[in-house]
Amino acid sequence: MAKNKQAPAANSPKPKPQVNNAPAAKPATNKTDTQIPSATTSKVPEYWFIAILIAIAFLINIPTINYDYTLDDPFFTKDNPMVKKGVSAIPEFFTHAAYYGVFKNHDASYRPLLLTSFAIEKDIFGFNPKVSHLVNLFIFCLQILALFLLLRRVLSGFSVYVPFFILLLFELHPIHTEVVASVKSRDELLALLFTAICTLQSMKYIDTDKTKYLITSGIFFFLALMSKETPITFVAIVPMTIYFFRDVNLKKILTACAPYLIVSAIYMVMRAMFIESDGEKVVINVNNNALMATTDIGMRLATLLFIQLKYIILLIFPHPLSYDYSYNQIPIISFGNVKALAGLGTIIGLLVIAFKGLKSKSVYSYSILFYLGSVVLTSNLIVIIGATMAERFVYTASLGFCIGIVFLILKLLKVDARTLDYPSGAKVFYIIIPIALLYSVKTFSRNDAWKSNLSLYETDVNNAPESWRANNLLGVAYTRLISEEKDPVKKKELYDKAVARLNKSIEILPGNAEVYLLKGYANDFMGNHDDSAMACYKETIRCEPTNREANNNMGAIYLRHNQFKEAIDLLTKVVAKDTVHTEAIANLAAAYGNSGNFGMAIKYYQMAIRINPDQPGNVWQSMTNLSRITGDSVGAKKYAALLQQWQANQGKK
Repeated sequence: MAKNKQAPAANSPKPKPQVNNAPAAKPATNKTDTQIPSATTSKVPEYWFIAILIAIAFLINIPTINYDYTLDDPFFTKDNPMVKKGVSAIPEFFTHAAYYGVFKNHDASYRPLLLTSFAIEKDIFGFNPKVSHLVNLFIFCLQILALFLLLRRVLSGFSVYVPFFILLLFELHPIHTEVVASVKSRDELLALLFTAICTLQSMKYIDTDKTKYLITSGIFFFLALMSKETPITFVAIVPMTIYFFRDVNLKKILTACAPYLIVSAIYMVMRAMFIESDGEKVVINVNNNALMATTDIGMRLATLLFIQLKYIILLIFPHPLSYDYSYNQIPIISFGNVKALAGLGTIIGLLVIAFKGLKSKSVYSYSILFYLGSVVLTSNLIVIIGATMAERFVYTASLGFCIGIVFLILKLLKVDARTLDYPSGAKVFYIIIPIALLYSVKTFSRNDAWKSNLSLYETDVNNAPESWRANNLLGVAYTRLISEEKDPVKKKELYDKAVARLNKSIEILPGNAEVYLLKGYANDFMGNHDDSAMACYKETIRCEPTNREANNNMGAIYLRHNQFKEAIDLLTKVVAKDTVHTEAIANLAAAYGNSGNFGMAIKYYQMAIRINPDQPGNVWQSMTNLSRITGDSVGAKKYAALLQQWQANQGKK
């Protein structure tokens, strides 16, 4: 391709002298809906740049379409009672927290648009992970289109290759695999899609003075906030973008930002009205956020500064990556640790560069402020959140990183960003294309880990060996396989793997009732480990006396060993505290039945059936026997028929 020698449009001002590749700030004087101010052109039609970006984004991530649900995906899809209702539940999504349908409590996550998308998907396709992954990939590609249009307008004085290279690095960056490959992370995709569109609308308002763009910017910003909380930082990022890339007065900037302030106020009222009253508030503990293990504010600040440094390191060199960074993968440190000092120095250095370039409107200043502004809510600096660190937390922020990297390469190679083309800027291509290829190889291989929970857990326990959760969840996966495995040799192998991982998890985070409970299940599923299982359940109760599952499972063991009085005493307490715990109720019924109290047995079996009519075969068999014993021939026929129906359904499976 030859260097573009086309003269600028007659109505376009000449670019201002640039400082450190600062953007041309003046908009075009001829304000139309479609014109991009001061835009340089290329002999290659712009739609080819868009087509190439979308094709690459789709092809590099196409394997994810065949992946299963992983991590929290079921909580937003097939295991969410509200989502199961389909579109009829949409009003409920707007009046409850995101996890309310599963846990019945307030979790500070308000994402009604995310749940709405899954409800619509369910009504059309049912719960199909392939469809969910395809929708995610479609949104990702649509997002790339929106970002290209946004960057093309924002970077109006520069070659089309500049936004192209920025988005090439962005879409291929391996740190994004979690967002694209995790169905639940659709919230991140939707949030950035709508923030890109609303920012584009604001820039169009600045360039055209048309009020309709104020309205559309507010609409899309509202959609962004309904997808996830983090876009609220764009209340500051949008005016910052206008300041850096356009020469307009403060009044016009404030006018462009008015919709954001109005929508933010509406959003905060909605949160206060709806999700603040969703049951008991979740207590953030060390299990979820390692920063809760800090003993003073200094240690917390030192640790979170190192975490921010770790994000930057992963953006520069994305290896190794992990779905989890729980306690104690990132140890708590003080300012006496060189890692904390390195983190502090890095953040201070970035802030110095950012503020130094404010007056000159340096693009490096903008990219740094965009990055820091995008991570501030998930940094644990302003408010403690439910995670120590997660790669998805820098998804939007990484756009600022990619902007800065591309302009830094241009500066180091002394290539003018306004006239960049091939072959005049061939050396830029020789740097960025290899980086993109390396990114694509890593992204493609990293995506493979996300094909199933077991694959993800087995991969990342090596990437995060000191994380209690990474070890625990792999132990959970092995425990579930124990319950399904028939071969005794393979069953023993799985048991050994499960216990090893669960023991490692306990070693990292002692006193964790959740892990002891899982060890109890692993022993239970082996069939002849009742003593070991009982010891694990007792340890669970020592750590968490009110743990109902451990108490229920202990009751079941007493029942198996014909210790009916002990079983009845324990299970009665469980049922008194949890009147809808159908498994405990059925176990209590069995204990009464085996001890000869048939009336109480029938009472509790009937209670379990009322709560959940979908009972296992042993309940129907027991009710059939009890009905015959008590002379209830009608009941005996009824429950015998239900038993046959259950057996037939099992045969179909």
